[in-house]
Amino acid sequence: MATSTAVPVEEYLRTTYDPDREYVDGQLLERHVGEHYHSLTQILIGGELQARRRERRFRAFTEQRIRVSDEPRYRIPDICVKALPYKVTPVLERPDLAIEIVSPEDEPADLLDKIADYIAAGIPYIWVVDPYKRTLKEVVHGVIRRPATTILATPLVGEVDFAVIFQELDEPTE
Repeated sequence: MATSTAVPVEEYLRTTYDPDREYVDGQLLERHVGEHYHSLTQILIGGELQARRRERRFRAFTEQRIRVSDEPRYRIPDICVKALPYKVTPVLERPDLAIEIVSPEDEPADLLDKIADYIAAGIPYIWVVDPYKRTLKEVVHGVIRRPATTILATPLVGEVDFAVIFQELDEPTE
């Protein structure tokens, strides 16, 4: 990921970037966004979560800045979920689920760094969705593993069947 010159955290927090950038060790990190399968996967997962938010008492967010450490470090998961009630702040603290959707340009080392930040922040559930390979990974007790099925679940959001989401990615566009 490309970085720029050092930026004070206060400037980062009061600045809007397009697309938004993450903030790690005083550097702005670009995010890979806007590609067809990444975008479609994000809205399909978001729609699935949105449909159950009231019943299960949570809010789902796309591209919401979250603080991942006391040293100024902010990440932006593709989707995150926070149980109700919570205090509304510009930067979300400790979501209950972070979901990363892989882009073709993503470097494995960068993704692992991001996951390590989520683990260090105490985020209990982390899912990694690859819409290109149609694969899933989840972090369980700090270990990344591939689930035996296409269903991922947390006590808060319930089960999400990614086979259905992956099927929708294959629907014809003509």
